[in-house]
Amino acid sequence: MASTPKQSKANPIAYGLLLYWLAFAVYARPILTLPSWSELTLELSPALTVTADLKTTVAERIQPSLIERPGALQPQETAYHLRVETHLKWFLSSKTWQGELWLKPDLTALQRTRFKRGPTSEYKIYRYAARGVYRIRHQPQAQAGPLPETEHFYPFPENLPTCRIVSDPYAILLLLSQPDSIPDKICIFNKQGLYQISFQLSGFEPVQVHYRQNVKPHRVQTQIQAQRVVIRPLPLEIGGDLEPFEFLGMEGEIAFLRDPKTHLPLQIEGQVPGFGRAKLQLTKVKLR
Repeated sequence: MASTPKQSKANPIAYGLLLYWLAFAVYARPILTLPSWSELTLELSPALTVTADLKTTVAERIQPSLIERPGALQPQETAYHLRVETHLKWFLSSKTWQGELWLKPDLTALQRTRFKRGPTSEYKIYRYAARGVYRIRHQPQAQAGPLPETEHFYPFPENLPTCRIVSDPYAILLLLSQPDSIPDKICIFNKQGLYQISFQLSGFEPVQVHYRQNVKPHRVQTQIQAQRVVIRPLPLEIGGDLEPFEFLGMEGEIAFLRDPKTHLPLQIEGQVPGFGRAKLQLTKVKLR
């Protein structure tokens, strides 16, 4: 009688390690490297100016700046600190938005502050939590005294599509400055709701650049075949009265043109409310 071949037994330790590494490959969040720039300025002179500076820091330093709320996300060992100022001057009107964003190296947003200076000033804090975002708003009174404060919690919608992380509009500057491939989609909270932002590569187009580089200015003046990335926001909440998606003062669909070699943002195009179609162009950059 022929003997039945013995089946080899799976090694439980090896099997467990295999499952661990498979899970790690699926759920691990990539740590994004800092972009090549530490400071940059984009302008549509003299009407619109955007300045940004980015630093890496540690959890101990940013913890005092983060407000405490139930379920609020906490920093780990390393964090990024991005400051962005947008200044709009149009006829007799002038507005300035000063923003700060603290986020994890995988672009998970921790907290954003936004101070608007102009005819109507206000200060907002967006504190990111696991299930939503806290918005605390201060609005100055006409007379001296304490600032009135209102707070609202915006829960993320149920049955979300795959949102590996939830980030902030400012993080687009970092994401599209990465040397690695651009993700198809990312989830971003904007003002009052959650959006799925898609990035579509739409070929190359010539861009005439003229910017100063580093502290001892080296002028870069040439034509570059820039890579065009179209940013398309899609709200994840059905119904309601969501405010339009906004990035650097622009609303709706936005075009981001970057240098395919250095990945610097050369030009950003979009619709600015009350102004019209705008093209921000890189005028200054400080490299690391």
